[in-house]
Amino acid sequence: MNKVAAFICYAGCAGIACLLPHAAYATLPALVTLDSQSDASGVLVMSSDVQKLITVSKTFGFLPPLAWKLAFNEKRGDMTMAEFIPANETLNNWSNLVCMQGFEGLAEDVDPAEFLDSMANTYQEHCQGEVIYQQLGSLKVEGLEAVHGLLGCTSMPNIHNTSAIASTSYITSPRGEMGYFTVISDDDDIYLVHKSIRTAVFSAESAPINQNNYRDFMAE
Repeated sequence: MNKVAAFICYAGCAGIACLLPHAAYATLPALVTLDSQSDASGVLVMSSDVQKLITVSKTFGFLPPLAWKLAFNEKRGDMTMAEFIPANETLNNWSNLVCMQGFEGLAEDVDPAEFLDSMANTYQEHCQGEVIYQQLGSLKVEGLEAVHGLLGCTSMPNIHNTSAIASTSYITSPRGEMGYFTVISDDDDIYLVHKSIRTAVFSAESAPINQNNYRDFMAE
């Protein structure tokens, strides 16, 4: 497996069970509200790596509401990931999610368009329904190159494995998933950010996010 393939292998942080699955995490997620501050009282705070992800993501319009929580963050090798969900939801049962990932040094091996295409191909491997993938073109913000698009699955398996959170494995009914994805590149690193929703299973014709309403979805 080459470097690009290895990164793509664990790039997913939506509902793709085989790509760094939520329920397989060895530790409980750190629940940190977006407005938490560092102090001497033991309040959990975001690492500098996560703060960098937020800075880049905010530039491209991705910032969860203040009422959301940082439900999980991890640094694995050259990859940093942070996942935000509404405060009353869990990683095994979320309706809305913002995911931010940074891949150090990957810009030398892949451009944003290739990365997004690879994500879509990986999504295809795990979707039980129809994959929806619509490229929306390229954009540039504050000197950073990016591509964006819509990616989803009409019926995605919802599998939960044994972990510190769940004592037994179980499978719940498939859900439809749809999201707005942006892949960003600077001179060295690649960033993947997306906002996704889970709904009842839907058809390709009735996808909840499309080219006509994704801007409204991002403004919510």
